[in-house]
Amino acid sequence: MTPPRRSLLRRLRFVWVFLLGLVAFDLLIRATSGTWERHSPDGYTERVSGCAAERRDVVFVGGSPVAEGINPAVIGSVNWRGETLTNLYTVGLSGGTTSDVFFGTIHACPQPPKVLVYGMTASDINDSRHEPHGANSLLTMADVRDWERTRPDAAEWVTRHYWQGRLGDVWAAYKHRHGIKMWAATVADGVWPGCCPETVSEANRQQKIGEDITNQRGYAPTQWFAGRRYDQMKAGGWEQPPFEYLHRYRTGSHLKYLHRLIDWCEDNGVAVVLIDMPTTADLEQRHPAEFAEFRRLLAEVERSRGVHVLRASREAVGLGDQHFADLIHPNADGATVLSAWVKRELERVGSETPSRVVRGSAP
Repeated sequence: MTPPRRSLLRRLRFVWVFLLGLVAFDLLIRATSGTWERHSPDGYTERVSGCAAERRDVVFVGGSPVAEGINPAVIGSVNWRGETLTNLYTVGLSGGTTSDVFFGTIHACPQPPKVLVYGMTASDINDSRHEPHGANSLLTMADVRDWERTRPDAAEWVTRHYWQGRLGDVWAAYKHRHGIKMWAATVADGVWPGCCPETVSEANRQQKIGEDITNQRGYAPTQWFAGRRYDQMKAGGWEQPPFEYLHRYRTGSHLKYLHRLIDWCEDNGVAVVLIDMPTTADLEQRHPAEFAEFRRLLAEVERSRGVHVLRASREAVGLGDQHFADLIHPNADGATVLSAWVKRELERVGSETPSRVVRGSAP
């Protein structure tokens, strides 16, 4: 008669073999992570880690208008207070709010730059927005606790994303699931051409973005935004959907992170410049009250904290509908025009007497 213990082990051997197989598979995925990351790069994390690789002279931060609109290659260098600054980098965090930019900056600048330029617009400080709070992989428990104290209404959202990030740390197959899918589609297309065109096209776009982030100092315009012209789209009868990021407009918590960002700059000897980023006339006409409130608050920050605010109106920059891809994002031509204007304005500000940042003025 087989002893009960041995019988139990035999019955469970398939379970153990299955579990060991999962572990082996996950170790293999982890060992070949570079392959999956190339096929599906995390643009947020790549921009942040790319910036953190060395000390930058000037770092441009903000949401997707900055990701699409600030090209370091066009700016080239900046003459700032008697010094030529050449090491520029763009950390454009798509969908980013002011709180997102604060945490992204801390991770991206372990060696603080000489100048931090934050290009922002009205949606950056809309408290009805909970998302995003950075890439899951960049969230720390300290970030989560801080966020929960400041935005208890968004605690469930940010906590869930934190644990999703931790799951990716321990389960490589989960972390790289999208990259595995892109790789498999690329391989399958090589064997059966045309079998999955949409997925292959997405994989190619993802790889191009990853290459651009590396080669163009964080500037990686998406194909859709780079080539579109808002004037032509309107002329063709296409109507923009509602701009959800400005709905139910209220401010407070996100604005506090702007003051925290200014405090961080002061503590680290970083000159901070804010840009009121340009948008289409159509967007401002749809949301006049929201933009008026945003600019009122921006003027208060400028007055109370002593920071420079560059007001990049369409007229000042020389932008028209032909320079936008949609309501808020510049296309490639718009990015060239805007970046050249930013260079001129930064050099103008850099020739002035340094402004004084005031501590303790946050709301």
